[in-house]
Amino acid sequence: MNIVVIGAGLAGLTAAWELSKSGHKCTVLEARDRVGGRTWSEQLGNGEVTERGGEYVFPSEHPIRKLAAEVGVPIMSHNVRYARRTVNDHVISFAELGATTERVRDTLARMLADGETQVSLEQAFAEALGDGYRLDPVYRRTTTSAAADPSRVNAEAVLLHESSSAGGYIEDGGRFVGGNQALSLELARRLGDQIRLEHPITGIEQSASGVQVHLSDGSRISADAAVVSVPLPILRELELGFSLPEEQQRALDHRFMGVAAKLGVPLSRVDSDPALQNAEHTWWSWRSLSIDGENRVNALSSFAGGPFAFEALGIARGPEGWVRELQGMRPQLEIDGDVLLTDWSVDPWTRGAYSAPALDWAAEDADVFTRAAGRVAIAGEHTGLAQSLSGAVASGYRAAAALDQVLSA
Repeated sequence: MNIVVIGAGLAGLTAAWELSKSGHKCTVLEARDRVGGRTWSEQLGNGEVTERGGEYVFPSEHPIRKLAAEVGVPIMSHNVRYARRTVNDHVISFAELGATTERVRDTLARMLADGETQVSLEQAFAEALGDGYRLDPVYRRTTTSAAADPSRVNAEAVLLHESSSAGGYIEDGGRFVGGNQALSLELARRLGDQIRLEHPITGIEQSASGVQVHLSDGSRISADAAVVSVPLPILRELELGFSLPEEQQRALDHRFMGVAAKLGVPLSRVDSDPALQNAEHTWWSWRSLSIDGENRVNALSSFAGGPFAFEALGIARGPEGWVRELQGMRPQLEIDGDVLLTDWSVDPWTRGAYSAPALDWAAEDADVFTRAAGRVAIAGEHTGLAQSLSGAVASGYRAAAALDQVLSA
């Protein structure tokens, strides 16, 4: 069967790879001039590789680890205290982390059992920890990763299903050797000329026997089925000549796009703290382990999540404000070359970082994309619980299985 895959990020490439292995002929259409989507690795002036997009592969994230092992892309440790960042010169212990996490989750469970609905992250932490909850390192880390206003984010979706702690937190987040884009590049190498870069689409139609994809240049491509794996804001703008199943449309309506930015900083000198969280705002910086397993890379990575951090750092005006704040937080920092700022909120093909569950999110939203919408399967981090690299991969597996089921019927 001929299948069109829209998007060459991790979700689309995973789907195309799985469908190709099943004997289908795939054509992958990508709007950008590169593959990888929100995985994007780039070399700084001093030779160190920095991630402009997705960063962490957690130990319990089996979908992406399975795929990486299959195609031979190695994973190494960041060796960074992801969930135990230094805040106000203090690093919480594993016991403190576990106790606080359990307290917040238990409080949330009680609130839900008492009949409260649409409980936000902000409400759950405030109720569990009381006055001063915003100074708590677990609150600060969680809301940084949410990349959205915590008063708009559903607490149940985040606290009970977040990638870093699903199955229990293990402090050994990983990264791909050579950069996180390496997995996308290897999949693209194996798929070869099935990938067409700089081919944005405007819409898709389907009938009982096939699909027709409309490209922005006015041309059309016909196929037996399709996978649509574009970011949520782009999906909402596509002209769909059909209606999604009610439960799928409702699940998409229950999500909104968060905002995040990354800052790659080449350095010649810095303090020894590998993971430092800003105490007042939702941003942090870290220094990953080098490939030699002994030293750390000569670069800092920084992540800012949510509108309040954007405003505090002046990200819309460029990297200067963020650099000043970073040097204030790390006085020993000596920058060696140009910094690299990536603001995902202004990227034309994402218009945000990754999706967040809105207050009206419902648990049943999690499973509605296991089947196709006719001959079209929807993929991407916004179709599942994990807004992560592995979440994208899992959605690609899910979309491929959904189409296989349709095409074999």
